[in-house]
This record gives sequence, structure tokens and C-alpha cells, in this order.
Amino acid sequence: MMRAFVLGLALLLPLSAAQAQTLPPAPVPMQPLKITGACSQERLCQLKRFYEVPNFRIGGTYELSAPDKWAQGGEGGTTLESLGAGPLKTAYIALGTPVRNAAGEITNAVIVNAFYSGDATDMYAQWVEGTPLSGGAVIGPGKAIDTNQYYVVILDALGLWGTSKPSDGLGQKFPQYSYQDMVQANYRMLRDHLKVARLALVTGASMGATQTYVWGVMHPDFMNGLMPVGGTSQSDGGDPVGNWTFQLMSAAIESDPQWRATGGNYYALPKDKHPNQGVAFGWSVLLLTGFDFDFRSQQDWAKVQPDIFYWNPPTPQAGASVNKRALLFDAVDLLWRNRAGEQYNINDELKRIRARTLVMHIENDQWLTFDRAKRTVERVPGADFVHETSPVAHYGVFSILKNREFDPTVAAFLGDVSRLTRNQELTAKSYRTPSVAADITPDKSFWNSFVTYPFPVKKTTAKDSRGIAWDIGYMDEYAGTAKDPDVLVIIHGKGAFGGHYGNIMRIALERGLRVIAVDLPHYGMSGPGNLDKSPARTMQEMREVVHEVVVNQLKVQKAAYLGHSMGGQIVLGYALTWPEAVTRLILEAPAGLEEYPREVTVAPGKKLDLFDPAFAHDFDKWKATWDQTGLREREKSLTAQQVDDFFHFRRRDPVTGAVTPQRSGYFVRDSEYARLHTAQRIGMIKGDPREFQQWVDVFIFDIYAMVSELQEKDPQSLYKRLTDIKIPIFLAFGDKEPFIPGTAFNGLNDLSRQLILPFMRRMNAAGRDVQLKIYPGTAHFIHTDEPVAFAQDVVDFVETGRVATGAPASVDRLIHGAPAEGPAPAATAAAPTGLNK
Repeated sequence: MMRAFVLGLALLLPLSAAQAQTLPPAPVPMQPLKITGACSQERLCQLKRFYEVPNFRIGGTYELSAPDKWAQGGEGGTTLESLGAGPLKTAYIALGTPVRNAAGEITNAVIVNAFYSGDATDMYAQWVEGTPLSGGAVIGPGKAIDTNQYYVVILDALGLWGTSKPSDGLGQKFPQYSYQDMVQANYRMLRDHLKVARLALVTGASMGATQTYVWGVMHPDFMNGLMPVGGTSQSDGGDPVGNWTFQLMSAAIESDPQWRATGGNYYALPKDKHPNQGVAFGWSVLLLTGFDFDFRSQQDWAKVQPDIFYWNPPTPQAGASVNKRALLFDAVDLLWRNRAGEQYNINDELKRIRARTLVMHIENDQWLTFDRAKRTVERVPGADFVHETSPVAHYGVFSILKNREFDPTVAAFLGDVSRLTRNQELTAKSYRTPSVAADITPDKSFWNSFVTYPFPVKKTTAKDSRGIAWDIGYMDEYAGTAKDPDVLVIIHGKGAFGGHYGNIMRIALERGLRVIAVDLPHYGMSGPGNLDKSPARTMQEMREVVHEVVVNQLKVQKAAYLGHSMGGQIVLGYALTWPEAVTRLILEAPAGLEEYPREVTVAPGKKLDLFDPAFAHDFDKWKATWDQTGLREREKSLTAQQVDDFFHFRRRDPVTGAVTPQRSGYFVRDSEYARLHTAQRIGMIKGDPREFQQWVDVFIFDIYAMVSELQEKDPQSLYKRLTDIKIPIFLAFGDKEPFIPGTAFNGLNDLSRQLILPFMRRMNAAGRDVQLKIYPGTAHFIHTDEPVAFAQDVVDFVETGRVATGAPASVDRLIHGAPAEGPAPAATAAAPTGLNK
């Protein structure tokens, strides 16, 4: 708009005679040729809109860590204006209901990327109108992608149809573009023209799915969800079959006599003199493998022969389909599209993806093979994977979403995207990607030098009732402007740290809460400054430190408290000690709902007094007894491979290396924060040995600290006093919980009948408000296995005191039973170490 205004103003200003004589005439951009159409589905062309992106650089490099360098296209790229053409042109179809923020920007956009040979009109036909190939519409009012909820933008991709392309006239002088160019050109259109602030979802089929991956690595904070349907994260030599297929297609095009005679410079000739036979040959190559071989072999010859290329067709029907298709396309356009993939490989960048991700793929795809899709899924943090076979092989990408829209995994994914989009009120501007550095050395503090928390860490000193001054690290964030917002305090579990709960923090901040996450003494950022202090401290003393920081120093007089695992027991006792400071409790797989004997059998005929009260502040006495269990030595001696296997429910045979599922572990879903915790635990092995020893000591000592206040013979045990808690409680467990109950220490082995139901009965009898939710397909770390749904439930509970208890997977299991396949972790309890997760 500004460019047009300035140009108009210049035309109105008079020039002096000298200026008029000395200024060169303005160059006139070449007019696009009419060799190929602007729309694949001509009947839908009236829906398509166009937008020019001036001075966009094509064919440059993209250093992903420096996005400012490629805001207008890759560094070192070429603009179309410099070649005498007009600005880069983009094209799209928009439908649905835009929602705008205070700045007037759209916050609920869904983009659908075009496939290899298609455009926005093709995807409109497939997914908005529905065709026999797609099985019906998936975009529209009340559909899987609901236009009552979303503003849907269906995009053309640079290089074909309504966008700038070689056949506009530049031919082989057109810069060789990349998938990154495709994405960035459309990003500019979305931001500059449509004023989209954030995407709810990025999706697309085939090459549209390939672009979806690229969106995720180039703009990881720009979208809530990614749903690539049948795409690839590599088409270079990393995918030999795919690369081979499209190299053959390119070779077929270049074998055309007209191509060879003109060297590809044929635009001065009429369309029927272009290398159309080579294009038809190329399409025939693709169609040979695009469909399943069994499907093809069962077709009548009359249906197959039109897709077979002939230099000299024996009948009018022979090659008729590919010959007709060839007239719609241009040889250089297709060659440039193929070459865009020849060097494409973003596998090493997939770790940048932060959006909730669902990958859909066709198992018998013969272009973009299933084995490569599985490898891609393993590289994307927390990606779900839904797949099926199709008689039409690759072309099943158009129908899989319709076929599987009520699959529990798909329904849960779409629900998460909806909640993220609907509930996002603010932006957590200080969020950064949490990480553990790769170049860890033992001469520097592991925590201070090599770990990045998702939000800035603040430091303070807090005393407990014994007068010990603890060096405490914590995060305290608020993204809004309200004077007195609701506050959520997060207390981590044993072996964890506050930074591990960044996904909950981010979602809570975006929904308007103030969030405080405190690292308990000797954990995380509260470790390095306390190396001189004994690991022997009680749960109550840790509560005192939290109270000192949150209430006395930060002046937060009332807050909701979330505690995970050991943190759950911390906040239960906190609510009993300072009931006036707690408005609600969220208990994520909490300890504290069972009691234990003081003596434990650790070997046949051998009992140890593991929970002697005398150990509370005497670490040497504690070691003398507990080291007989071997737990400290075992924990410290674990290798990186053993840690990774255990965290992911795997057992590895030490002799053969064979990997089998085991009943205990941490993470069912390998999400972003699962990977962070894994990297932290493995990284400590290489880090400061004093900090590693500190972590090992408290990791084992805190089993004692927890159980010592849950003694079955203690009339004032924490467990016996739980009915005194009068505030609303949200109790959450995963149906694959592996560590609770603490079988090794108390013999209990039924989470439902020996813990949850007795607790609920006691609280109900006391008139207490406890809401229970069991998350299907999750284990002990619900917030990493369900990184969106659980976090949203937490905020719902803080704001309303209620939480929705029916998840799609829960409903499906009630009706259809548990799925036959899936991760094979945990049944009722972990063996043999119970609380020693």
C-alpha cells in the first residue's frame, strides 16, 4: 500500500526540464506469457486471490538461526525485478471466520499447502468440496478443520499455477527456488497482506506436507499445530527411491527431441511445439509408481494404457491421459520443481519444531516411502503418527484425514490445536527454547553453564526453620497487565527441575496467569549454590523454603499450587501447613497417597530400618544404612544408553544388544520436554562431578524424605491428615503409571483399588471437592506425554475449579476397549524400585 502511495505521489510532483532530460526512462517489467494457467481447476479460479511480494530473493541460503537475514528471501538470492520481471506473485484461496487480536491481526488461521502439481483450487476441490479420491470434505462448517472456528488459507506454491514461475517468460533464467523459498514467500504474504499474527495449524498433502515440515523448522513459534499428510523431510540422497523417481521424470522431460533441439529455450514457439512429449513421458514415469502395484495389476488394460507414454501411440487411447496432462504444464516449470527437491534435507533441523505435531502417512507409498516417514517422526519432538494402507498408494494422502478424523489420536490432536488457538490470550514473550548444550565439560557448573531454562532464572536466598540459608533459583513470569492475576506455583518432582515444566508455564502465561516455578534445594538451579550443604533435609524444610520465596519475598499471598510426583506430596503438606495461602491444588501423579512400614526387606532374610527418624539431618547415618541397598551406586553408574533406554521404557540385553519393552520408564511420548529431561540426566554424567554427586545423593535421599512422613504407625502422618485439606483438588494420573504405588517399599500393587479409590472415598466422606482425571496412553510424566491437554486442564482448573474429564481416547476405549498396539510400558507398578523412578 505504501509503495503504491509513494509511486502515485511521485507521479504528481512536477519535474524540472533538466530532470526530465537526464532521468532514464523507468524500466517496464516484462509481461507474463500465457503458457500455463493461473488455476488448475478453472471453474474455481474466481475464488483465487493474488498478492505481490516486492524484492523477494529467490535461490539464496537460509541460516535458520538468523531469521532476520532471510526475511525477504534467502541470502544471496536473486529478485525477479533484477531480471526484468515483475515482483514475485503469490496466490491463495481464503474461507472461514477470521479472529483478530487488539492489533487487528488474525490469530486463528489454518494454512493448507499445495501438492506437487496442484494449487489452491485443487486442494479446495479435494478437501472443501470433497471428491471420490478424498472421500469427502474435511474443511467446512463442523468439519475436521472447522471454518466456524478457523480462517482457512489454501496456498499456491512458488513455481506453478498462480504464483511466479519460469513459464511466465524467464524460462531457465528463472532463479532455482527451494522449498524454503516457497514457504518464506507465503509467509510474507500472510504477514504483510493478510496480517496473520499466528497460525492455528499448518497442513498439506504430499509436497504440501513437505512444506509443512519446512514451516515448522523455519518458523517454529508461528503455529500451534503441524499436520503433514504424506510428505517428506528429505528428497536428496537421503531418500534414494524418491530421488530416483523424480530424477527419472526429469530425464524423461529432457529426452524430448524439442528440448534437445532448443536446449530448453522454446518459449518463442507455439505451445504445440514445446517439449510436450517429454512432459508426458515424465508424467508416465510418476504414474507407474504413484499407485499401488497390486491396484495397477488388477486394472483393465483400457484403463492403464492412457497413462503409458508412447513416442508413437498405436491408438488414440494410448497415452491419451498423459498427453492431455502434458498440455497443462511446462517443461521448465516441472524441472525447476523437481530440482527444488534434489538437495532438500532438513532432518537435522527437525528438532527445531515446537508445534504440536501429527504426522499422517500411507504405508504403501511408493514415492515417499513409509520407512522414511517413521524416521522423520522419531526426529520430531513428541510427534504422533497415524498411518494406513491405500489401494491408490501415494494418492491415499487425500483421503486419510477423512478416513481417520475420529481416530482418537487425530481427534486428540485436533482438540489440542483448537484449545491452543481458542485459549491463547497473550504472548509469552520471554519464552526461549529450553536446551542442554552438547559440549559439556566437567570444569564448569553444569546447571549454570550448559542448561537453558524456558524462561529467565532469578536467584534469591531463603532460610528454613533451622536457619539454613539456601541459594534458590526460580522463574517468575507474567505476560499480562492485570494488577492481581491468578497465580500458579509449580513444584517439580524428584530428580526433575522447574525448567522441565515450561510447556505448562507457557500455556498458563498465554492464558493470563502469573506462573512461579521454584527449584527445590539441591535441584536444578538451586544446586550449584548449595554444594556445601548436606543433602539431608526434610520435606517440611523444603516447604518452608517455598513459602519463604513465594509468600514472604514475592508477596503472593494466595495461589494455586501444582505438584508433580514428589512435588505433589510437597504441596499436600504445604496446604496443610499454610491453608490460607493455597486456593487450589493440582496433583500430577502425586506421591503422598499411601503409607509405608519403617522396616523393609531388601533381600531374602535381610531387613533394613530404612526410615529411621534419626536420618533426617544425618547424611552419614543415612548412607550407612541406605548404601546397603546399592541404589546410590547404581544410579551413579548408569550409562547414557541405559538412561535413555530406561526413560523410554526399554530394556537392552547387555550381551546381544536386543531391545525389548519394559514395565517402567518415564516417557511414552518423546516430546520436547521429555527430550529436555533426558538430555539433562545424560548431560550430568559429563558435567561437574560435584553437581552430579549432589543430584544422585538427593535423588535417593528423597525417597527417605518422602516415606518418613508417610509412616503407617505414625498417628500424625501426612496421609492421615489429608482430609483436613478443604480446597478443591484436581488429581491426575496416567493409565500407564509405573512408579505409584511404591511396591518395593510397602507391597501395594494396585493404583486404582489401593490408592486412588480409597483416597477418593475418604475425601468424599469428608465433604471435600476432588476431581479425578485419568489420561489414557500416559505414564508418570503426564505433562510431557500430554503436553497440551494436561496444561490446558491445569489452567481450566485454576480459573474455574473444574476440568473436562472426557478425552477422545477415553471415550474410544470405553466403547472399543484398549488398542491392540502401542507403547508397551508399565502395567500397575514398577518393579523393583518403587519410588526410585
